[in-house]
Amino acid sequence: MADIESADESHTINGFCRLEKISRAYFYKLKAQGRGPRMMSTNRITEQARRDWQREREAEAAIG
Repeated sequence: MADIESADESHTINGFCRLEKISRAYFYKLKAQGRGPRMMSTNRITEQARRDWQREREAEAAIG
């Protein structure tokens, strides 16, 4: 069974990077460019923020 997290869970930066298959270095590069996911004050990323981030990146890729 796939490791599916519920919508109310949040992710650590490491967990987010693992789920998105990106390196921490790339995560921080995107964050510095203002293209990272919204983060909670505890440096965690909600599942909703992850889905929003995915949609933003998809829209960005469609534009070119």
